[in-house]
Amino acid sequence: MASPDASERRETERAVAPSAPRSERTQPGPSAKRMRVSPPCGLKPELVFKELIVDQVQWNRNDNDKFSAHADTNHNLFVSDTNRIVCYDRDGKYQPLLSNIEPHHIVPNSTADFVVLLRKSDKQKLSKVDAKGNVATILETQAPLYGPDVCPNGDVVHHPSQSRLERRSPSNELVASIEGGRGKVISFEANSYLTAGQDGNVYFSSKTCVYRWNTEDRTVECIAGHPKMAGRRDGFASDARFTHLKRPVLTKRFAYVRENDNRFCRINLETFEVSTLHLRLPGIQTDGIETYGVTPDGRMMFLIYTVPFRIFTAETTDALESTFCSDMRRVDWTATSGARVDVEFVAGRDRRVFRADGRILEARSAFFRSMLVGGMREALTESPIELGEDVNGDALEALLHFLHTDQFEPVSPPEKVTRMVDEEVLKLAKFTIDVFTLADRFLLPRLARLCEVFLSECTLRSATVIPVLASIKSPRRPTLFNLEAACWDFLEEHWKEVLQHTANLEEIITNQHPLVLELLKASRGVKRTARKPDDETPAA
Repeated sequence: MASPDASERRETERAVAPSAPRSERTQPGPSAKRMRVSPPCGLKPELVFKELIVDQVQWNRNDNDKFSAHADTNHNLFVSDTNRIVCYDRDGKYQPLLSNIEPHHIVPNSTADFVVLLRKSDKQKLSKVDAKGNVATILETQAPLYGPDVCPNGDVVHHPSQSRLERRSPSNELVASIEGGRGKVISFEANSYLTAGQDGNVYFSSKTCVYRWNTEDRTVECIAGHPKMAGRRDGFASDARFTHLKRPVLTKRFAYVRENDNRFCRINLETFEVSTLHLRLPGIQTDGIETYGVTPDGRMMFLIYTVPFRIFTAETTDALESTFCSDMRRVDWTATSGARVDVEFVAGRDRRVFRADGRILEARSAFFRSMLVGGMREALTESPIELGEDVNGDALEALLHFLHTDQFEPVSPPEKVTRMVDEEVLKLAKFTIDVFTLADRFLLPRLARLCEVFLSECTLRSATVIPVLASIKSPRRPTLFNLEAACWDFLEEHWKEVLQHTANLEEIITNQHPLVLELLKASRGVKRTARKPDDETPAA
């Protein structure tokens, strides 16, 4: 199945025949091209990467050598192949920094704006390089420095063993230490690099969790994941799950961590919320990523591929991130801004009345801010605001609940949908589409995306996909592109099952819905050999 206008919006094409098994599918004509899109990624923060076109460098490294890199506050990228260091500016222009130096790798530090080197041979020397290529020793010891990093004040942190952490001055004086294990403050295993945070704390990871070491309070606490339980799950603090974590990369606000299988996660250092990052890369897989990092200002993330050598960058801004906390801090509880405190809405044919706090509406929605304090007529009168008979009252109630709580769940928990009958699921889907319509109207992109995710991931069945697709095609809602794509993908995968629900097809045919024409155009390979009736004999 395919949408006729899909080729105008999607990047890759794939032809299918819904009624034929995969092994029997052949290439269609141009009018039946089927576009394939990625499945919905939920509300995972989405980073869109683009390739940084860089000057070519002749690297001199063995198969066992690994690239390492660090980005500074000016978004210059320092890259090492263990024998030389080069610098790429934000436009990809190359400048040599150091060559023919002792084997090392760069510690991707987000606190100090210099390239930190660690000798690979004996791990006994930590050095720094300035922008001009000058090398200076930070600390040199007789014992190996495992997983070191440099704090903002110049102290060096490392772990001489998995259960002991140390902080040393540049003169190698022990400033602070802590040991975990049985009978200690906390049992931990430091099996990766330590990272000095901009908040003064030190962060590190084990296989399944991320820890924070507060040297002043002499405490180590697990901020995300669980030391004895592995898995893959987003959540808050100990509710999150990881497997085989690598070194965390720190900015002022977030800790970025990576798993061995290239699942990238972001931890909010205030709320300890763990979110899996959805990386959108131009036609390549994450398998080839050798190293990554984030600029100290937290605005840019980079990925380095080595076969061939390529660099990709993305802005880390998440347009759909929740703004609830910042919005609520902006609420003018004195109402001096002029917003109406008590706002009434009238909606639906039954003219139901809904009440809300105008100060919260103003803080949470640009649409309501313009309506209530921007000089529109609604700001000049205490009369109820008429929203029209076509507004679903239940959907409006859900929207107002979202504005006051930042929560939207058509059914709780969402997994409950799997136990519902088709009629109940379809009713939920239509309700959610009504909420989406209001979210789109009142400029609430996060609520709109919550609706789209629920529709795509919870409501598509062989008995519901045709009614859902029909409801978003007439009138057509361009902003529901992801849902429309998910519907066509579902039709492609389950066409035979969909055909069993003939009532859905008969309904759109009876109503002369434009979707009928699209389904006919999308179908292909329908061939029927003309046969003469049995009682008809050929002429002599």
